[in-house]
Amino acid sequence: MKQLLRFEEKETTGKTKIFNVYSTHSGEWLGFIHWRSGWRCYVMSYANGIDMSYFCGKEVDDFILELENERKEKIK
Repeated sequence: MKQLLRFEEKETTGKTKIFNVYSTHSGEWLGFIHWRSGWRCYVMSYANGIDMSYFCGKEVDDFILELENERKEKIK
């Protein structure tokens, strides 16, 4: 499967890792992955104040999959 995202680790002085996320198609910066201490997990920050954990991303993925399946059923 083709990689759609590129993850580049940033140099930090802290304990946890931080990664910039880029589109492999356009090279655009999409956000960064970092530790959110209040949530006690890594999150993807897309813009100032917009964070998504793995669980948020999975919920979005599941919703999109449901939409795709509904669309396929309509086409039949």
